[in-house]
Amino acid sequence: MKKILSAVALCALCASPLTAMAEGTTVYGQLRYSMNSVDDDTTTGVDGFSGEDNISLFGIKGSYGNDIKAFFHIQTQANADNSAGTAFKQRFFFGGLEGAFGKVAYGRMTNAYKFDGFKLDPFYNYSHVGSNGYFANGSATYGLSGATNGFSDNAIQYVTPTILGGLKFQGGMYVDDDNNDDHGYSAGASYDFTDLGLKIGAVYASNHSNTTTLPGIAADGEAVRGYANYKISDTLKVALSVEQVDIPIDTALVGVPGVADDAIYGYLTGTMVMPDINMEFSASLGLVDDGPAEGWGSTVGAWYNVAKNTKLFALVSYSDISADDLYDDASVIGMDNDRSPLVISIGAQHKFSLSSK
Repeated sequence: MKKILSAVALCALCASPLTAMAEGTTVYGQLRYSMNSVDDDTTTGVDGFSGEDNISLFGIKGSYGNDIKAFFHIQTQANADNSAGTAFKQRFFFGGLEGAFGKVAYGRMTNAYKFDGFKLDPFYNYSHVGSNGYFANGSATYGLSGATNGFSDNAIQYVTPTILGGLKFQGGMYVDDDNNDDHGYSAGASYDFTDLGLKIGAVYASNHSNTTTLPGIAADGEAVRGYANYKISDTLKVALSVEQVDIPIDTALVGVPGVADDAIYGYLTGTMVMPDINMEFSASLGLVDDGPAEGWGSTVGAWYNVAKNTKLFALVSYSDISADDLYDDASVIGMDNDRSPLVISIGAQHKFSLSSK
């Protein structure tokens, strides 16, 4: 009898999943896959034709309460291929409180430095030339630093409420739990000129001498980003990010222990929405002045809405890379210092969202 009751209960949950969700909870997901032609003649990169999952994912988030809201957000990667028998891969899981005092969160999350670059990149988690100058099937586009990738564990972040009409401050601590007190930190501010459609901001981040709690920044290194988002009209927007980052050097490659380089990254992007033809277009220009990804690059892309929540897309990404003197002088196995990677990608994406609100 217990088995029968259990089977009935399971069927009821499957037939009406929202009845099992608390009010204020949303279940969502994304399937994104592309076929790619990659021209990058190097033994450390990808060269040829490939099919790639572009960070398909599954998530649950919720917010509960009135004056003070408790929230949580968990997201996992759900690869459409090359999963090695594993359904999900860790991304982030955090929770916190939000109210008149602002917003505080704890857990594994997108750190405050990464977030301001991530949200202005229209090609994030597509196939393109990535921040390191090589083919990537996800993460940030060329022109943004490697600090715009990855997640931070043991993160504690705080954002103030809006003051003076549009000003917000933010800060974070990224705890090293190896009993070395090698914690990372971030601090930033932004101002939203709502009437003008303009938002500007800056964020600073640093790692302690022995750890990299903020990925993409060297141990004992720092990074600073200035950025702007400008909504010109309902159909046109542009964004700019400029960074100076102490980048980690792979000492196994260059053979020079303890070396950390610093580089300036510039990234300019624009997006145009054309609802009459169900299409959207974006383009970016990236510049890197030093390090293994020194050079320039550009990505252009188009999306076509074929159905609700379903799009076809096509992207072309190109970079002209000329690594700096450190890499020219070092015996770097498999690295070609002067390269021109080209990525042509076509694919499809579908999103879904179920909410109990």
